[in-house]
Amino acid sequence: MNRRTQQKASTRANIKRVARTAFLEQGVEATTTREISRLASVAVGTFFVHFPDKLDLVKEIFFDEMDEALSAGIGQQQPTSSPTDYLSQIAVTLFTFYGKYDEFTRLIMLDSVSTGGFHKQQMASVTEALLSRFEAVNIDRDTGMIFAENMVANFWLVFMECLPTGSFASKAALERLDRLNLPFKVSYQNAARK
Repeated sequence: MNRRTQQKASTRANIKRVARTAFLEQGVEATTTREISRLASVAVGTFFVHFPDKLDLVKEIFFDEMDEALSAGIGQQQPTSSPTDYLSQIAVTLFTFYGKYDEFTRLIMLDSVSTGGFHKQQMASVTEALLSRFEAVNIDRDTGMIFAENMVANFWLVFMECLPTGSFASKAALERLDRLNLPFKVSYQNAARK
């Protein structure tokens, strides 16, 4: 990596670092690109060289933090073959993360839902993981896909119920998700016994 490339990477990392701190202390909406630039000791134009807009910066910080949360959260849990237990593990990790980054979550979800962004990709990955668990106990692919898609829909229903209050990691939210997915748990357990 040449000196110019190193300098550019260092400037970008510095902008992200000071922006993350400012966003968490002052709020995303209250923190301007001018304030971030001042805190990072760069010109406003330099900010826009690295990030097209504030939302792009918010997304990058959010996804970096989410990757860390998922790695830490899922990595500490025992792997499970149960689709409902797997989704509960994901929900505990993500709902805790969403609660910690509540304002980020609101902004990014609004953007993501309107543009078909990350939530669609993330849930496609979760759906496939759920489907593979159903198929492992010989539930046919079509039925397993229906089960998995309904479980993911339940995840988003609970997520959307929590969004106005930011109560993602509440015990009640996780219990509601478990209750909604009880039929799929029973179907999995019955198939596993055969």
